[in-house]
Amino acid sequence: MADFDASDAAEILLMIRNKFLKLVIVIALTWAVSFAFIADYLIETMRNHLLPLGAKLIYIYPLEGLILKLKISLYLGIIAGLPYLIYIIYKALKERTELLENVNISKGAAFRYGIVSAIFFAMGVAYGYFLMLPVFMQFLYSNAAAQGVEATYSIAEFISFVILMLVVFGAVFQLPLLMIFLVSNDLVKYSTITYYRRHFYIGFFILGAAITPPDVFTQAMVAGPMILFFEISILAIRIIFRNKIKEEKVSAV
Repeated sequence: MADFDASDAAEILLMIRNKFLKLVIVIALTWAVSFAFIADYLIETMRNHLLPLGAKLIYIYPLEGLILKLKISLYLGIIAGLPYLIYIIYKALKERTELLENVNISKGAAFRYGIVSAIFFAMGVAYGYFLMLPVFMQFLYSNAAAQGVEATYSIAEFISFVILMLVVFGAVFQLPLLMIFLVSNDLVKYSTITYYRRHFYIGFFILGAAITPPDVFTQAMVAGPMILFFEISILAIRIIFRNKIKEEKVSAV
């Protein structure tokens, strides 16, 4: 495999720049539509569903609400443009380097990956929104109440925190698709995944502890889905790529 040097990086950046205008248009249009019709609805919905009873939202500075709407609209624009951005990066790396020489994705396969990825992301967001975050936010509020303080949250901080958590759960639910993609394109071996299984478990719990309060229950609600989807991924790989796994075992002997 040829080395990846500065000239390769320059060619990739040039190729991306030439297609960047389309990406900017997609993001800008989604941003504008979201700001006009979606952002207020999302803020109101998250406030009604996730703000603990008794807690209050406040504006810290006059432009806080407007800037929050702009941020949410931008996030939605980036999400809308993300598939095209991934396509641009993939084409650049595929055509200009040998980093992805073993990766061959047809348009049909890319479409299927995109649909499944969107479904998994929606499942992760639903899990976080309906199961994890209500418990999480109530825990934080109860902790504040136990200390004798009134819970008043900046609306921008509250909504931004909720969005961050939802994105984390959406990303976690991509794990099966990611692992299947890596194994199918020979980027990672099945034996490597199973060998480091316990290391993954420890990493999941560390991540759960990093983004939740020091409470075992809420940490388990973060690490649990990761472990479950990790095991589902291993099972799916074992079924889908059983012939490849057999060949890998024979070559290792």
